[in-house]
Amino acid sequence: MRYSWLLPPAFVAFLLAGCSSLQTASSGSPLNMVVMDPLAAPLACPCVGGYAQRRYDRLVGQMARRLNREVRVFYTEALESLQGLAPEDVDLIIGKVSVIKADARKMGIGRVWPWAMLTGLDGTVTQRGLFVVRTDDPAETVEDLAGADIVIGPCEAVEKHDAALRTLELFGVTPKSLREVESCNAGALAVAEGDARAAAISSYAMPLLEGCGTIDKGTLRVLARTDPVPFVGVFGRRPAAQMTEVVRSITEIDSTALMRDMESARGFLTAPEVRWYSSSWFPHGIHNGDERAEVPGGVPELHTLWRRTLTGPGMAGLALARGSRVMVADKSYDAKEDIFRCLDADTGEQLWHIRYPAAGDMDFTNTPRATPCFTCPSVYLFGAFGDLRCVNAWSGEVVWQTNLAEQFSTKMPQWGYSSTPLSHGGKLIVNPGAPDASLVALDRRTGDVIWRTPGKTAAYASFVTGELGGVNQLVGYDSVSLGGWDIDTGKRLWTLIPLIEGDFNVPTPIVLDGKLLVASENNGTRLYAFNDDGSIVPEPIASNDDLKPDTSSPVVIGDLVFGADGTLRCLDLNDGLKTLWTCDDEAFAGYCSLMACRGRLLVTSQSGEISLLDLDRAKPRLVARWTPFAGDPETDRDIWSHPVLAGNRLYVRNGLGVSCFLFVDPRVCRSGWR
Repeated sequence: MRYSWLLPPAFVAFLLAGCSSLQTASSGSPLNMVVMDPLAAPLACPCVGGYAQRRYDRLVGQMARRLNREVRVFYTEALESLQGLAPEDVDLIIGKVSVIKADARKMGIGRVWPWAMLTGLDGTVTQRGLFVVRTDDPAETVEDLAGADIVIGPCEAVEKHDAALRTLELFGVTPKSLREVESCNAGALAVAEGDARAAAISSYAMPLLEGCGTIDKGTLRVLARTDPVPFVGVFGRRPAAQMTEVVRSITEIDSTALMRDMESARGFLTAPEVRWYSSSWFPHGIHNGDERAEVPGGVPELHTLWRRTLTGPGMAGLALARGSRVMVADKSYDAKEDIFRCLDADTGEQLWHIRYPAAGDMDFTNTPRATPCFTCPSVYLFGAFGDLRCVNAWSGEVVWQTNLAEQFSTKMPQWGYSSTPLSHGGKLIVNPGAPDASLVALDRRTGDVIWRTPGKTAAYASFVTGELGGVNQLVGYDSVSLGGWDIDTGKRLWTLIPLIEGDFNVPTPIVLDGKLLVASENNGTRLYAFNDDGSIVPEPIASNDDLKPDTSSPVVIGDLVFGADGTLRCLDLNDGLKTLWTCDDEAFAGYCSLMACRGRLLVTSQSGEISLLDLDRAKPRLVARWTPFAGDPETDRDIWSHPVLAGNRLYVRNGLGVSCFLFVDPRVCRSGWR
């Protein structure tokens, strides 16, 4: 029993609070809500005044009034202990995010959709794991626990299991023994009674352990805290968009008294379901009116949903698959191994990882550069030294692997392989850069070579596909030129050598309505047209010598081009790429990742700022700027990795770790309880 230490004996197995006390005419079948929040009054002891006594019956009363519908609430520690309600009849669940997700999988309920997060009295939606030791223990840091007996929580309680294991890994701690226990009181008692030197418990549990008398006050002290993880979330059996009125009946709290009853500073923060985005989008942003990302409206607040500290720096972009898992590239502490981690998109919990030897010196660290490529059920992982792996995205099993530099007997690029593998049909397009295999198509399922084409050494930009001159073709760079290739055969269709030599060819090209937009540090920004046979017209139809990015890829929305080369610039596609305005700001002085949609631009900067701008043809307006990594060491704040924006979530990888942020519109907060 997961929270048995919080419960009077009569409540241990299962509690049914029954229907709302307000009897209303039902507008349909009863709405069945399962509450698994460990701070709900029926699931906790009234040991600490004003704490762990959340009155969900009061919330149910509000819901019933607004919906004119009977709302039934069921309290339980775990879905498998649920009585009186079949799993298929559950409409929504409120509780610890990681536990709900784990139990839903275990019970075969299938996917549950995130609707909202409940803020605590501190205004956040997170909790942490705590490493506790006896007060008289000489340990001062986590490193002092090397060789100790340590107790952790069950795997579904991410704050005291995955986050705890991650902390030990980060500090290089190898315990003498590692034992799982079901509850925080079991872990605390093990330490208090000398059966273990340290235990990982939930941060919300500490006041209750002493308040309930499980341990004597002052017996234990907190040695360290884990990264924050999500705490209490609201999940539905259907997407939030299909249950708008139900979601609003929960999230729009307009009573100060109800806010106190829920022990919350801000009420619920809406968390719409994350959609599935193709990883091929991430290196080059949104263009041509694509609205897959919801660049936030209003003046949003930025809240941390979870954060995961990593063992090494990161250059590769993040990738998201079906809104459920995030791939992030990492490096071992000694910089001798590549590590790719697959994380739960809702909690940051590590689902699986792979690691392999990848030692060697390289400028800008030797970490992977290429964004992982999801083509379900597989994900393709590409390291800077040429290591390429096809991995089952759900199990982490390696399907096939190779090393491009070794297989094709070539020298890797100066700054390592950086181009994201491109999935097209049954092919995976990669660029070994060998004289007889400059560009190669592999069979996605087996890794066998389908075709190879000769050419120059590899460049760094990712490849794109598009219809140009009536021909569907592959477009990208080698080290000296821009080119187009037949996707089916690998035959090179055209070559364009720029006027000025020496471009690094890092920014990714953009296909726009049968034209091609390219930008580089020596030759500026150019727009090319194509002949009817699919070949490029060598003379650009528009050009701009102001925007010269060496690493940042531009983005396009409508008829405006946005790019950063130390200065943020806006160009007019309809007027020969004329510069409409520039914005000089220290935040844009280094590398930037740009995402644009619906008249707004979201910029993550090398120095760790996140900026939101309103866009028009006259000038930009800074809507908001956040510095979420301000407390980190200066070099660890840097953001070189392209982020992922999905729904109202922003996934960001900086030098220290990876974080998931929630954009929240403060207008949903009602003045009645602020």
